[in-house]
Amino acid sequence: MTVAIVADSTADFPNADPSELDVTLIPLTVHWGRDVLRDRVDVTTGEFYARLRTDPNLPKTSAPPIGIFEEVYRERLARCDAVISLHIASAFSSTHSVALAAARAVDPRRIHVIDSASTSVGLGWLVERAAELAATGLDADGIVRAVQESIPRVRLFLTLETLEYLQRGGRIGRAQAFVGALLNVKPVLQILDGTVVPVERVRTRAASLRRIADLAERAGAKERMAIVHGDSAAEAEALRDLVAASHPELPIGIAEIGAVVATYTGPGIIGIGCLLASQ
Repeated sequence: MTVAIVADSTADFPNADPSELDVTLIPLTVHWGRDVLRDRVDVTTGEFYARLRTDPNLPKTSAPPIGIFEEVYRERLARCDAVISLHIASAFSSTHSVALAAARAVDPRRIHVIDSASTSVGLGWLVERAAELAATGLDADGIVRAVQESIPRVRLFLTLETLEYLQRGGRIGRAQAFVGALLNVKPVLQILDGTVVPVERVRTRAASLRRIADLAERAGAKERMAIVHGDSAAEAEALRDLVAASHPELPIGIAEIGAVVATYTGPGIIGIGCLLASQ
């Protein structure tokens, strides 16, 4: 059996090239004034952050059109036996539900749509796992089981410069509890089970970086780790050096978060992704 892997543009790959994995990435859309931009196609990450820091108007995002999914699914099924389609957490975007609708329209028996309950490197690792297993010839059901086993092992600890973007974008979720002190604290958050969960508030940026490093350290034995950031390359490098000292056995990559996720986190986001070791 041959299985095609499809994902969306919110996936980040700190240690891999998705083109080499034979993965099809479908771009989400960024709406900014009159501009309609395909994530990572019509706007680079660097261009997006430069505009985000200066434009008084905030962008909005939307899922890819259903027709794009249908086109990709049909094309892949023309030369593969099945498709596995992995996407950003359904709580963050309607991308998963659009993919499901497209799968039902094209061939629901051969297309398997999975809610990653994550994004960024969390989603990227799941996509890598699926692609690696597909390359071995494992059937679709086996790949789905392996991915679903991995989902609960993904951890993403984050700190932001401000909660303003999450609040204005309507994606703040349970972190709403932190809104009362937006200007006075640095929030420490976790993406858990597809939602943004508040961990605590600290007073300084340095303290927030130390805290997410501590949370990652305490999370347990790890299979993978990575640093993610939004227009904060120097801090990301320093954080990797800090984390790597405790994990010399792991290749800790760095990934810059793309436009869709950054729309809701703002520039200055920095975090540590972990894929915990299986028990």
